[in-house]
Amino acid sequence: MDDKPSSHYHPQQVQDVNAASDSVRLSDLTAEALMAAAREQTGLERFGDECFLPGLRALLASLTTEAPLNAFGRLHVQQSTIGFLKNRLWANACFEAHPEILEREITAPIIIVGPHRSGTTRMQRMMSADSRLSHLRTWEGFNFGPRPELPELGRAERRQEVKDFLGAADLLYPGALVGHPMDADWAEEELHLLDSSWCGFSPLGLYSGIDSYYEWFMKADKTAAYEYMVQLIKLISWSRGEPEGKRWVLKNPQHMLNLDTLLKVFPDAKIVFTHRDPLKTVASVMSLMWHFAVQHTDANCRGPVRDLWLDFCEQAARRCIQQRELVPAGQQLDIYYEEMNADWRTAMRRVYDFAGLPWSAEAEQAMAAWLARSESDNLHGGHRYSLEDFGITEQEVDARMLFARSRHGIPYESKRS
Repeated sequence: MDDKPSSHYHPQQVQDVNAASDSVRLSDLTAEALMAAAREQTGLERFGDECFLPGLRALLASLTTEAPLNAFGRLHVQQSTIGFLKNRLWANACFEAHPEILEREITAPIIIVGPHRSGTTRMQRMMSADSRLSHLRTWEGFNFGPRPELPELGRAERRQEVKDFLGAADLLYPGALVGHPMDADWAEEELHLLDSSWCGFSPLGLYSGIDSYYEWFMKADKTAAYEYMVQLIKLISWSRGEPEGKRWVLKNPQHMLNLDTLLKVFPDAKIVFTHRDPLKTVASVMSLMWHFAVQHTDANCRGPVRDLWLDFCEQAARRCIQQRELVPAGQQLDIYYEEMNADWRTAMRRVYDFAGLPWSAEAEQAMAAWLARSESDNLHGGHRYSLEDFGITEQEVDARMLFARSRHGIPYESKRS
């Protein structure tokens, strides 16, 4: 296993922030201080339902007492938290001014659910090329709160802020955006809407050593966070001026943990479950999350990343198998990674038939064009990962994940060592 300290992997920009080690003090990282900063920066007071506070407090407590944050990590916690709090203030102002938003209907969304790195992003982004379907754009996930004081609710300004952020992220997290390429206008998962309630999995990937928050996260009732996610989807659809009946295509690996909650808020959802060799998905997600977490600490974090994400993968698969028993057969479909690789058109036709959507030549052409661009740009070809980097063997992963392979008949992608 790589035993280099995390500082070995810090780009110059991260090193510069860390050199100013008093840039953000741990005493600044309280819910009260961060909420006060968001209020001051927006001029707004009311967050609406403050159901986000338990998750925020649990995370901040874990970060300030357990996590070996460096100065850049503390700055990231501060700025990302204030950013979501500001968006909640703006969103609440919009809900107060336009209560009709919450009366909108989201009908039979198509929701892609599967392990990290099992092809969920590819499927969602291909389907997002179909103009008949709505999808969340990256900039809307980070900046969902309309700005009533700006023209067109500040859409241009909100989008530009995320473009600038992603440009900086390319330099600050060079390996992470190779593993999961992002663009302000691309389809993205609704994870970021759950993050605004501190009930999304992002902190688990961004910061190492937050064991108490992980324990809270795995046990917490996330109903309020999911209900708020739905409110934000309605807000985003309303702010675009979309017709109410337009169907959405969503995706988030976290739903494997919370299928029961997902169906509370979307009782008519059509859920597509993706499957891939756990030896590949576990190694890939460990690598991806390490590329984020390594910038926020000076300590070697491969061990904590390995332990948390191996447990997450196992628990997510176990809960998903258990909770699928409660999902009506007509609301679930299985699609395999190798199936998409071998003949994506046939696989996607199965998805469309299952969702009750007519397959069209226009949709097929748009998906083919997206896939050709993705392959031409080699968007996912640069991510290299290995279980050995994390001091774990294929046999150890198989021992934890064989139940999922057996349950779903998932083949090995390559010969095991």
